[in-house]
Amino acid sequence: MFAVILAGGAGTRLRPLTYARRKELVPLLNRPLLEYRLLNLKQHGVHDIVLACSQGMREVEEHFGDGSALGVRLRYSYEDRPLGSGRAVKEAALFAGASGTLVVCNGDILTNVDLTAMIERHRATGATLSISLAAVDDPWHFGVVAVDDDLRILSFVEKPPQGEEPSNLINGGTWLWEPEVLERIPDDEAAVRDGFSERVLFPGIIADGLRVQGFEEDLWVDVGAPDRYMTATRLLLDRTMRDLDAEVVLGEDVSMADDVQFDGPVLIGRGTKIGAGTRIVGPTVIGHDTIIGAGATIQASIVWEEARIGDGARVTGSILGAYAGIGDRATVIDAVLGNGAEVQEDHALEPGAKVLPGDRV
Repeated sequence: MFAVILAGGAGTRLRPLTYARRKELVPLLNRPLLEYRLLNLKQHGVHDIVLACSQGMREVEEHFGDGSALGVRLRYSYEDRPLGSGRAVKEAALFAGASGTLVVCNGDILTNVDLTAMIERHRATGATLSISLAAVDDPWHFGVVAVDDDLRILSFVEKPPQGEEPSNLINGGTWLWEPEVLERIPDDEAAVRDGFSERVLFPGIIADGLRVQGFEEDLWVDVGAPDRYMTATRLLLDRTMRDLDAEVVLGEDVSMADDVQFDGPVLIGRGTKIGAGTRIVGPTVIGHDTIIGAGATIQASIVWEEARIGDGARVTGSILGAYAGIGDRATVIDAVLGNGAEVQEDHALEPGAKVLPGDRV
């Protein structure tokens, strides 16, 4: 079975983090976001994977290569221009020589979808198309589905007014396509548009009386904006610590003073150094080879690799990109710093600030 991963987006909502790093490589618990999707596919027996992507994805290819390190066969179908959600899938599937039922999924979603059970349900219902569904508290921000008691999808409503949504179930970004779905995608410019699948292709399948089956999943987060990135990190960290029956996990070669205090859940990357009297409060993830000075406080934050946090600094509810620097006694609250951004010593950054990569404040 083949899978196509849609990975052409620019990650604009995650800026300034994605100015210097592709969204697919943004770390979740110190592993790239896309790695979780690849491993989920592998877990359910899908090893042939093609990424439908823009030219900007060369960075991702450099990281993952042919996928052999993860036990999958990974190829890249590069677009000379944006092809939209339908045509991109068709071109990638043709490029890979895919046949039979095709797994299609978004690359910027954190999910543990049980693809094996979804495929079984797809086949048992005779569906032409199956769509993973996620229950959310704010469905008016998404594409919502109306379903019957058997989760057969009856219609789609794109971002309905609050209070008028037909359900709290949204398109979760994992699909099963029978070959007929690809055949419905025209080869001319009609399909080269944003949202073609959701607005034209899928409703057309329903209108023709073919079955579109829903499959509700357990863990789902759109990691497309800083607040959702924080949510995804917290959920995954909680589940990981529960599985490990631990509150604090230290990577290899972490060095720290005897009086460092942890209040989990906390995950510390390899080679990180933590000074005396520092306190780290979860949910917090620290990237590898980070240096944290004496008497610092880090709470409910995500720190990427090789950051530097000074003596007595305070970081709360924030995301620090790779190589970011926080000066001695500086305060950073609810902020997002791009790669290499710096906050100088004794400076209290305005809460909610976003600092561009390489900038100094």
